[in-house]
Amino acid sequence: MILATYNLRSGGTGRSHRARVLDEFRPDLCLVQETVAPEEHLPPLLHGDLQQRVSWNAVEGRRWGSAIYVGHGEARTIELPDFHGHVVGVEVIGDRRPCKRKRPLRAFSIHAPIRGNYHPAKSRILDMIADHAGDGELVIGGDLNVTAGERHPLEVRTTSVADRAILGRLRDVFGLANCWQEANPDRPLAQTLRWSNAPTIPYHCDWLFVPRSWRTRLRACEVIASPEWDGLSDHNPVVARFEEGSEARTASILSS
Repeated sequence: MILATYNLRSGGTGRSHRARVLDEFRPDLCLVQETVAPEEHLPPLLHGDLQQRVSWNAVEGRRWGSAIYVGHGEARTIELPDFHGHVVGVEVIGDRRPCKRKRPLRAFSIHAPIRGNYHPAKSRILDMIADHAGDGELVIGGDLNVTAGERHPLEVRTTSVADRAILGRLRDVFGLANCWQEANPDRPLAQTLRWSNAPTIPYHCDWLFVPRSWRTRLRACEVIASPEWDGLSDHNPVVARFEEGSEARTASILSS
C-alpha cells in the first residue's frame, strides 16, 4: 500500500502536479490540499471514474480546496459539518491496507485554516474527525500548519508545547503513528515547505498519520524533493510505502 499527501499551492499552477504524483508513485490513497476540481487535474480517460474515486470540496470563496483520491476501490464521502474545503473525509471501499481488519478504513485530508490562533482551529478539526470516525481505522494527513513531528535535539528549531499537544492527541487519543518519523528515526525533520521569503527554514508541516498497528509493515516514508519538484509548489509531496498484508498478497496472486 502507498500513501501520499501533497499541497499543490493555490490550485496547482499548470495542473500537472496531481497527475504526476499519481503516475509516478501510484498511491492507493492520495490526500491533496489547495487543489481545484479533480477533472481539471485528472483526465477521466486516464484515471477511471473520478466520481467514484475522488472526493473534493472547495473552500468558500476559493476555487481550490481539499481532496482525497482512491487508487483502488471507491471513495464514499463523509459529510462533515464544518471546515468545508479545508477538511475532506472518505470511507474507502475495497482498500488494500497493510493489516486487514473488519473495521472500515476512513481517511481525512486536512488543510488547516487560520482562524485567529492556529491551534484552537486544529483542535476543533480533530474534534470533528473524532465525531465522524465511527469504529473505523483512520488515516489522517495533509498540511496542518504545525510542526508534524518531534524536532531532533540537534535542530535549531524546536517543537512548541502547543504542537506537542496536537501530536500527543494524534498518538494517544487517536492511536496513530507518524509515518515519516517512524521510518526515519533519530533524524532531523525533513523540510516539506519553502516560504518564498524564507526558503531555507526547514518547516515540516505536511504529514501522514496511520494506525499504530501498521508500523511493522512500514517500509519507507520520503519527502520528494528535487529542483523539478520544488518548482511545482512551495510544498513537497510526502510518500509512505507499506508492505502488503498476507490477505492482500493472497488476493493479488489469485487475481493475477
